[in-house]
Amino acid sequence: MLTKIRALGALLCLTLLAAPAAAVELPRQQLTPGGVAIVEMAPVNDTAPIAHFGDSPVLTLRDGGHWVAVVGLPLSLKAGRHELQVRWGAGGPKASYPFEIADKHYPTQEITIKDKRKVNPYEKDMERIWAEQRRKRAAREHWSDELPQLRFDMPIEGRESGAFGRRRVFNGQPRRPHSGWDIAAPTGTAVLAPADGLVIESGDFFFSGNLIYLDHGRGLISAYAHLSRIDVAIGERVRRGQKIGEVGATGRVTGPHLHWSVALNRSWVEPKLFVAED
Repeated sequence: MLTKIRALGALLCLTLLAAPAAAVELPRQQLTPGGVAIVEMAPVNDTAPIAHFGDSPVLTLRDGGHWVAVVGLPLSLKAGRHELQVRWGAGGPKASYPFEIADKHYPTQEITIKDKRKVNPYEKDMERIWAEQRRKRAAREHWSDELPQLRFDMPIEGRESGAFGRRRVFNGQPRRPHSGWDIAAPTGTAVLAPADGLVIESGDFFFSGNLIYLDHGRGLISAYAHLSRIDVAIGERVRRGQKIGEVGATGRVTGPHLHWSVALNRSWVEPKLFVAED
């Protein structure tokens, strides 16, 4: 009898291992600059893919019976054919998976900033700004192996005051495209973590004001700027729905709001793609 039980147990384990993984919640696909590409690769087997888009490592995971790559598409990406480069295991065979990107026109937004120093910083400000840019870049390029949650809750409720991707003109001077989603809300409104994550950067930044970066895993990073206060510390693990700070008007702003950015494989992408449409 004991032998039969052991045999049945072994058969059950083999059956569970052979069963395909359940489908996961993925962000919505948008095949334009600033969007997200969902690239289906080979059927699931014992060899995990190692994917890159350009020089950046790409998030891969099992979705049903296939491996898929979730690729962040830079705002600077040109329309046309692009390829995801994949190696099957360390030192294994290589493959490429093509996909097509359509062009997208992002409108221009004219903004008047009363504090002219936030548009044309003093020479003494530049050393601080350059140091902060290095910290921001390191946070955006951070990689951890933890599998992320790919559907986010809204960090706050409010009125959209600045769309992602808009070409920004401050006091008549063109600047970089808008890297996030601005949501206007009263100062002091609680900002909640949209998913589980690790605080990898925070502090008071010249342009971004009080700022937090969360690592959600495998190159998925989110950032929260212009806060009136920060309620978490670097190295702290946060859970979905946990308060991480409060809305404010610090840094380069015209009023209280949350600037919410999402990065994937080092590229800022449309945050709305990670939020359920309802």
